[in-house]
Amino acid sequence: MGLKPHKPSDYPSFLLYVLDETHLSVTVLTASYILYTRSAHSAYFALGALASSFAAKLIKKFIRSPRPPPPPPSTAAGAAAERGSGTHSPGGRTAHIRPKKTYGMPSTHSTALTFYLAYILPLLAHPSHSGLTDPAQRGLVALAVAGYWAGGIWSRVELGYHTYAQCLGGIALGTVCAVGWRGLWETHPGWEGPFQLLVDTIYTLTLGRVL
Repeated sequence: MGLKPHKPSDYPSFLLYVLDETHLSVTVLTASYILYTRSAHSAYFALGALASSFAAKLIKKFIRSPRPPPPPPSTAAGAAAERGSGTHSPGGRTAHIRPKKTYGMPSTHSTALTFYLAYILPLLAHPSHSGLTDPAQRGLVALAVAGYWAGGIWSRVELGYHTYAQCLGGIALGTVCAVGWRGLWETHPGWEGPFQLLVDTIYTLTLGRVL
């Protein structure tokens, strides 16, 4: 795993800095949603998202497809990358980001982001499933999810972390995982009880002690 920068100035743009921290923002939002709703389905959804990421990491070890190469050492950007101080984005800008050392197919970020997209959008079509009765609210949430998904996929290529093919592989895997995971929930209604007990127990042992 390559070293990750922590300063916006290390990136070609602030937008790419924000999108590169997708794993943190999505984790915080998901945890906040689980704590706010305390619903079994939210915990089940989060477990599925985590499982899809692990599936992508496991598949990478079998496919062993390398990530995009850094620019040639003969260029200024290539020399920086060779020293471990920068990579070159397709747009021609230099980002002070060390290349990742893991394999690239499928993209784990693309898999996880697509899982969120493919799982959430169908739920938004039904007010009873999403909890949002206002069509305008559901539309805004759908646009936000789709926009964040598109930005996240684009950033993986723009930052030189993945090829388009590797992102497409992640999109395919994330879609399959989301459809299958949601199908299991819909065909096994008896799972809701154990998941609700798990959520209630964790809440009682953690936040329930201080709130």
